[in-house]
Amino acid sequence: MNLIIKLFKKLPKKFIFVGFLNTVFAYITGIINYFLFFNYIGIIGIGILNNILNITFAFVMFKIYVFKTKNTNWFYEYLRSYIIYGVKGLVGIFVLWLCISIFDLNIYISQAVSMLVTIFLSYKGHKNFTFKVKNIN
Repeated sequence: MNLIIKLFKKLPKKFIFVGFLNTVFAYITGIINYFLFFNYIGIIGIGILNNILNITFAFVMFKIYVFKTKNTNWFYEYLRSYIIYGVKGLVGIFVLWLCISIFDLNIYISQAVSMLVTIFLSYKGHKNFTFKVKNIN
């Protein structure tokens, strides 16, 4: 657990704050979309819609307020962000499985561990892949 705390302290405060805003946005839009669209597109459709909205919102927030990349191809950065979120999702599922099935932890602790691991992974992925700017020398 100390390792996770040390890693978490290395994250920039802006990243944590924007991540918090992204979480609030995702929660609110998820509820709103459920009530607006459930009868039309069902829960799977809402899940797809919410993922597109939330990844787009997170991408814009991280691009503008955290990583502040300039003179880059937004479209390619946006596509790369989907790769990071896909990997993050798979790692999150694996960590949950590991915590619950192998280490016999309860869901509350398992979810917290999964979130901490994927938050750090998300930062590293966005910094070193999504928003990486190549030096031209």
